[in-house]
Amino acid sequence: MNFEEMLNSRGTSAHREKMPLGEFYRKQVDGKYRYVIDLKPALVDNVKFCEALKANMEWAVRHREKQQVHGELHEDSSGIYEIEMETGNFQTLASVLASNPAIVAQKGFIDEIFKSLTVYLKKMHAEGVYQLCLAPESIFVHKGSSVPMVLTQGSFFQGSTDLSALYGDSERYVAPEVMSHGRVDERSDVYALGRLVEYLYETGSMPFEYRKMLKKATAQNPDERFQTLDEMAGALKEHRNTRRMLLAFVAAVALSLLAVWIYIEMVPETSTVEFVEPAPKAQTDDLFGSYYDPEMGIIESDTMPVTDLDRMYQQKAEEIFRKRYAQEADRILSEIYDDKRMNGTEKNYRANSQSMAEELIRLQTEMGEQAGLTEEEAGRIAQEIVDKLTQDKQAQITRRATAKGVQGEEEE
Repeated sequence: MNFEEMLNSRGTSAHREKMPLGEFYRKQVDGKYRYVIDLKPALVDNVKFCEALKANMEWAVRHREKQQVHGELHEDSSGIYEIEMETGNFQTLASVLASNPAIVAQKGFIDEIFKSLTVYLKKMHAEGVYQLCLAPESIFVHKGSSVPMVLTQGSFFQGSTDLSALYGDSERYVAPEVMSHGRVDERSDVYALGRLVEYLYETGSMPFEYRKMLKKATAQNPDERFQTLDEMAGALKEHRNTRRMLLAFVAAVALSLLAVWIYIEMVPETSTVEFVEPAPKAQTDDLFGSYYDPEMGIIESDTMPVTDLDRMYQQKAEEIFRKRYAQEADRILSEIYDDKRMNGTEKNYRANSQSMAEELIRLQTEMGEQAGLTEEEAGRIAQEIVDKLTQDKQAQITRRATAKGVQGEEEE
């Protein structure tokens, strides 16, 4: 008997994968190969676990979403011993990543997993059902697909078995309150989903937006996490928009600095004579009127009509924001457009400009809230101020560089 015949006689394949419920593998059934899960004896010896498993399978039958895998329980005189999965070419997510780690770098792969699971988890929550564990070895995908699928839901087993026996080596993906038999809710799945995304980025560089989101999603205390999946997804979108705005701003500043640096390099230099001109007028003197600091903020109401008083308050709030932000922006941009910094390397320009950009965005948010402005209003005004100050700074540098070259020629 050769090796292939031996495998066929046993009705199993050589490859088995461990997962919370037992061992996942492929075996031959009636001449066809089917995927099955050989359940842990420690689990099926528990009558309550078997009842919970049957209830879970009956619940899953009513759900035909693409993220739900269906299975059939097999039992003999000793009880339930196996789950035969529906027809399909299945792999665990853990197996996919082990055989092809570079797949996480494919555009949209992790986003698709996050979005698809979020959609299905929300449908579960509407029925009071929670996943609780999203270990990569318990998530299935069809070969050639990135749609994640689950077979069972953890909340069915919460009070029916030893959770350490159920989750075993997968406890990392289970919230602390689940393992302690505490209250489970949407926040428990926020934690599980956060741990899964954390695992997906173990072999690669995690983007800013995911790093910021996961810090809160995986907090040990449920009250410190996102309270809903919508809140979690919203935070990811917000962090992603912030990152894009920051990168765009840094790129714009870097290009401006590079253009000025190239211009200065083309202007003749003097050896000893230094050109001195009177201190320029403050950049903000011509931009804004007198300072006004009211003690009350803007009054907003969905039921009251906008009055002249409301418009006056709005106008004064914008003036306050313009005045304060312009002063701080002038100070920050003056550090970037300093002659000594301009004569440095391009690498230093980029590092300094990124730091300054982050500070400008922080001040925009902080001062906008103090003035009672929305994020959109504060962002629009701040961009106008930064654009004008940048143009003025560049013009000053150009004038000084030109004057420096002229004076050098006269000395010669």
